[in-house]
Amino acid sequence: MKNYEIVKVLSNNVVLVKKQYKNYILIGKGIGFGKKKGQVLKDPKNVEETFVSLEGINSKEYTNLLSKVDPKIIEITQDIVKMISKEIDKELNPHFHLGLIDHINFAIKRLKEGIEIVNPFLSETKLLYPKEYNLAEKSVKIIKNNLNINIPKAEVGFITFHIFGATHDKTKNDAFKNSKIIKEVIKFVERKFEISLDKSSFNYVRFITHLRGVLNRIKTGKTVTNVFLSKLKNDLTYEFKVAYDISKIIEKNLNLKVPEDEIGYITLHLYKLNN
Repeated sequence: MKNYEIVKVLSNNVVLVKKQYKNYILIGKGIGFGKKKGQVLKDPKNVEETFVSLEGINSKEYTNLLSKVDPKIIEITQDIVKMISKEIDKELNPHFHLGLIDHINFAIKRLKEGIEIVNPFLSETKLLYPKEYNLAEKSVKIIKNNLNINIPKAEVGFITFHIFGATHDKTKNDAFKNSKIIKEVIKFVERKFEISLDKSSFNYVRFITHLRGVLNRIKTGKTVTNVFLSKLKNDLTYEFKVAYDISKIIEKNLNLKVPEDEIGYITLHLYKLNN
């Protein structure tokens, strides 16, 4: 038998409960109606199949957050989490639930106050994380349909960071940092070659995809061998110099060494971008 003691009724459909010293958010139609703190829910019906376990999360942290959030946002976030879990066939960390609740709540607050949401890394994020971006678009659609509020594309990019962190057992900051590095590299390339890159071109997409691979390999310590390294250094001297400078941008941001073989492959992509 599943007995949950009510800690706080957040709305008719959302309650904060505890069971055997563990805390949960239960979400279900009418679950909190007429209920009070201290009451026990015995085998509660209409509870969502997936609910939020708060195990390992600071109680003061989530209590403070939930007290400030519209319960409707908690319900919407749960719909989003269920959608993502179904799409990737994986349970998501409870920290993701709370992080997304907090993010959506703050974003909606800014939008209602007329504050513009700007995301300078949107195009890079879309190319770097296409699967996560697609899930973020579906998430935004759920928000729009439930709250009847227009969510800008910039917000799709920010939600992508959260989804990447949750689905790759990392933090949203990993995705954000990658997008920031790529943005810096692209600006540097355009300045060095005095060109404006076509963001929809095949070579541009391939370059972004390659840079993502470079970042992942560097972080995981994987190595590649470039049999054309000497030829690239001799034949494409300027491109190699720019690639070397790009490696320094990456090293500055990650505090990790970029192997010369990787610089050679970046050189090749630069040549294709500029020809």
